[in-house]
Amino acid sequence: MSAALDGLRAALVDALRAGLAELDPAGLVERALGARDAGTGAPSGRVVVIAAGKAALGMARGALRAWGDGIAGGLAVTVAAPAPCARDPQAATGDPEEAALRPLRVLRAAHPIPDGRSVDAAAAALAIADALGPDDLLLALISGGASALLAAPPPGVPLADKQALVAALLEGGAPIQEVNLVRRHLSRIKGGRLAAAAAPARVLTLLMSDVVGGLPHDISSGPTVPDPSRVEEARAALERRAPQLSRLAPALSESLKPADAPRVEARVLADPERLAERVAAALAARTGLRAVAAPAEDGDARAIAARRLELARALAPGEAVVIPCEPTIALPAARGAGGRAGWIALAALRDLPPDVALLCAASDGADGSSGAAGAVVDRAAAAAMDARAIEAALARFDDAAAHRALGTRLELGPTGHNLTDVHIVARDFARDARPR
Repeated sequence: MSAALDGLRAALVDALRAGLAELDPAGLVERALGARDAGTGAPSGRVVVIAAGKAALGMARGALRAWGDGIAGGLAVTVAAPAPCARDPQAATGDPEEAALRPLRVLRAAHPIPDGRSVDAAAAALAIADALGPDDLLLALISGGASALLAAPPPGVPLADKQALVAALLEGGAPIQEVNLVRRHLSRIKGGRLAAAAAPARVLTLLMSDVVGGLPHDISSGPTVPDPSRVEEARAALERRAPQLSRLAPALSESLKPADAPRVEARVLADPERLAERVAAALAARTGLRAVAAPAEDGDARAIAARRLELARALAPGEAVVIPCEPTIALPAARGAGGRAGWIALAALRDLPPDVALLCAASDGADGSSGAAGAVVDRAAAAAMDARAIEAALARFDDAAAHRALGTRLELGPTGHNLTDVHIVARDFARDARPR
């Protein structure tokens, strides 16, 4: 890659890390719960916690810091790590979060396709909710990923069918709102049904949103919030997006409606738009770039790559734009390893202006099957690979191997977040206009 842009690329990565740190899940929950007499109200009965999603452990830590011994127990469900090898010391010592989060029980399950552990986690959550009384409070801490981590197919629908449906929707390029619309109506826990199980207890849900422009019921299929959508909408989405599984349509059922949830409250603590604002502010403070957050985007990855190039050509020297983004991409059955962020970065790579850097990253640190968070690129990187090889990698959806060869992989590690993807397009300063 271009030595002249080394500092700019590094600054983009640093700004992303800073933005994520500012929206630390533990701190957000702790602050939201800290003043119990200023909105949350101190319950006269028990407080139990159900945390689920990629930020579940951090959110649970924040709740325990805020309310401590006032929490009687509960559950934290997050994504399982890859199976440990025989020499992995953690395989023998158990989950280190177990002790740190007591009295909560820590469970791990599969993402994005649910597995048997997801079914067990959902059953445990429903049992906790069902045991609550009218004076109790269910504190639900929900973040992106919980749709897969809590799986309770309706009677007569085997887990294998639910797995096939989720895979068909995701790999077919369905927007996450439509994926979760179907999930909410094909479940015993989603679509507010976990809140319904807790009734007549009060339910307070704190949310970390991974859905661009998403409402509370969109986030992780809304297990503890009412859902205004109708089963007819879910049936239409199922038949449009996965007609090969239309036999599941009779199992769709109505979700919990707002009129039936008088003791349910929800608050969004962070979302993709807020992350983009924090990243833009961090980038401006660290570099002097005129960095702004743009409106959130979703849509086809190819169209988004074209828009990134259009923006790159329009930027003036010293300008940068941060865009929260939820791309969709239809995947063939035979494909390589990669993710939406890495694919878009690779698609744009060769046509970027020579003084522009582009970062495309999954905020959770895991871009699809790539093993990385995404990529940070400039046009000079293309010199390390034949153009035909880049085209072949794009066609095979094998962008992970290409970024590894190009040296453009972005390694963040697990961030404890899931606030969708972030793209940053930045044009370097003119040589005589660099801040001093």
